[in-house]
Amino acid sequence: MKPHWSEQRSALQDWLLLSPRILIGCDFDGTLAPIVAHADDAHLPAATRAVLQRLISLSGVTLALISGRSLTDLQQRVGLPGALYAGNHGLEIKGQGGSITLAPDVMECLPAIRELQKGLTPLLNQIQGAWIEDKRLTLSVHYRLAVHTRHAEIERLVRQAVADHKNLIVKPARCVWEIRPVIDWDKGAALRLFMQRQQVPASATAFLGDDTTDGDAFRELPDGWTFFVGEDESVAARLWVRDVEDCAALLAWMAEVRAAARALQRRK
Repeated sequence: MKPHWSEQRSALQDWLLLSPRILIGCDFDGTLAPIVAHADDAHLPAATRAVLQRLISLSGVTLALISGRSLTDLQQRVGLPGALYAGNHGLEIKGQGGSITLAPDVMECLPAIRELQKGLTPLLNQIQGAWIEDKRLTLSVHYRLAVHTRHAEIERLVRQAVADHKNLIVKPARCVWEIRPVIDWDKGAALRLFMQRQQVPASATAFLGDDTTDGDAFRELPDGWTFFVGEDESVAARLWVRDVEDCAALLAWMAEVRAAARALQRRK
């Protein structure tokens, strides 16, 4: 099993103390915000928002939120103007200057997304608890509230619909089927772009996530710090975090160590 983050406090402390600039990337649902029955009900706990705000305020620290949610939805739920944001698994990115960058060729896939949505929606409407979240550039088919005996049927309907569109792909997430364009872009690409823009190397970057899609970001950090929230051994990460509360505790500890280091430097 992956070591818990607390077992690597010494190495993490060295990283926080010695790196002139660091970038901390986080997923949203299941990492910062608790998983809820319906995606619309997710919220960022006030205490976690305060921790993120403190990290943003520290010299040399950049915070990046990279989520499967749409960019607009993610920004509204986090509400921190000093952070970097990437929505739709990195397909839409907003930097500190406010400009929005879209992944290459993503707009060409929008007609297929709309056509698929039109055909799949009435089929899923016949299954209680299944619904489509329209994120403009992608679709999320949620089935957490559907009875277990209908899950296989939902998967079959989704895969059949996607099979008719060669420029779309379906990927699994937690009780969600993600329908995305077939382009070479994901959370890892978004994280890489943020690192390039901020001129922060992988060795000075951390990423925290709880889902299989976060593995794309983990792969960008072979010598950075990667944290998986939960106990899924199939997702490659250096360390594990128990849950969203433990994640908040980790980020709070990071802020404390970084703040203490900067205070000591000012006294010298």
